[in-house]
Amino acid sequence: MVFPVINNRDDLDAINGTPEHDQFMAYLKGSMTRKQDTAIYPEGYGQPGYEGAKVDPIWVDVEDLSTIKRYGFSKADFA
Repeated sequence: MVFPVINNRDDLDAINGTPEHDQFMAYLKGSMTRKQDTAIYPEGYGQPGYEGAKVDPIWVDVEDLSTIKRYGFSKADFA
């Protein structure tokens, strides 16, 4: 699927009612959370010469509404 250029809410509203609009809205909804590593790493971890224990990442979902806000939406618009 080839998307038209969508830089702002006006661009998105211009294609309202199209499959491209629906798909972009689904992408926006999917952008509302992101994975973040919350593991605590010792000083120097991942640096050359580090000889300590390996630390596994702890991935959690974090709400991030910055993308939908950029397009003029709020969380309530996707409820």
